[in-house]
Amino acid sequence: MQIVHFDVDSEIAKYLSGPKVHTSINQDFSEDMKFAECISIKIGSQADKKTLEKFPDLKLLVTRTVGVDHIDLDYCFSRGVTVQNIPDYGAFNIAEHAFAMLLYGCRNIASSQLDIKSGNFTFEGHLSYALKGKKIGVVGTGRIGLEMIKRAKGFEMEVLAFDIHKKEEAAIDHGFRYVSLEELLKNVDILSLHAPATTETHHLITSKELELMKSGSIILNTARGDLINTEALIKNIKKFRFVGLDVLENEKNFDINNPLLKFENVLITPHMAFYSDLSVKEIARETNRLIEEYLLEKQG
Repeated sequence: MQIVHFDVDSEIAKYLSGPKVHTSINQDFSEDMKFAECISIKIGSQADKKTLEKFPDLKLLVTRTVGVDHIDLDYCFSRGVTVQNIPDYGAFNIAEHAFAMLLYGCRNIASSQLDIKSGNFTFEGHLSYALKGKKIGVVGTGRIGLEMIKRAKGFEMEVLAFDIHKKEEAAIDHGFRYVSLEELLKNVDILSLHAPATTETHHLITSKELELMKSGSIILNTARGDLINTEALIKNIKKFRFVGLDVLENEKNFDINNPLLKFENVLITPHMAFYSDLSVKEIARETNRLIEEYLLEKQG
């Protein structure tokens, strides 16, 4: 079986077995790769009908992601293409990144460096925002959301959660409580989004929801950019102490003209919350395993 891995960076390339290319399936690649029977991709590839038609022999598509919203699943089913994802390659990675952004925003690390680099060694003007006792609202209590909650409890924060699929045992075990989205937004000091991208969650946070939140509160999004209406966020941006975004709407077309870049209270990272020394090894291991298992099944 011919196998090609697309969207491969230099780190994961060390561990994936088989031919690897940096480009996505939506970009130009060599003609011989079009006859691959198995491809693996990441979120950078939009696996729609038009693109997948380039692979007439395709039998297996492995996405090295948790989400599958970049794949036309109906078309794959109609063609008999097996689709596999990687449900968990370390949910803690995303939670760690969310907390890294939160601490960056709360402890005035960036602004203090401007003083330090100008030779001014002073804490004046850099009053921090302590997390102990603050209320954090976690939207989405899947693997990543629960990892976020564990860390919040470690900082002695009060946790409110919203999810249409409640995990009552987890709420008892980890000491948080479920409330309505409206109640959560009205009461929390920090909002952290961990919901999947679905029709129901598209623009979950609009002007209506942002207006419910406290002045001086914080927003974190390490899930999907489409959860937040960007225009609404920009309209209300001055209301927030800090906004940490690892994902953006239409992030593939991000450039220097993105209006979010002009706000000092906004930190943007390039969809890198998952990306750690541990995660790349696990993603590669799982990708290789899924392909090997598929081959063994077909041979058997």
